[in-house]
Amino acid sequence: MKISRMAKGQWSKIRAFFDLETSDGFTIKGFKIVEGSSGLFVGFPNQKNKDGEYNDTIFADKTLKQKVNQLAIEHYNQSGSSQSDDIPF
Repeated sequence: MKISRMAKGQWSKIRAFFDLETSDGFTIKGFKIVEGSSGLFVGFPNQKNKDGEYNDTIFADKTLKQKVNQLAIEHYNQSGSSQSDDIPF
């Protein structure tokens, strides 16, 4: 998988939005990098429900979440880089 687009900025605690492309042709939109109390982490795509709470729309096991987090943070830290990172999915 690889980062296909990343928009950096500062929107409250959000530092970037990005899309993720899988090796079999899927693009998943709506990931974000968030500044938390322990540093940066990846927020998975979510939707607001009728009660005003946000629920994830994409689920992954712990290992895959760690890979996505590592890939996105490394890509974010590459200042001015337009290259795509790729890790096996």
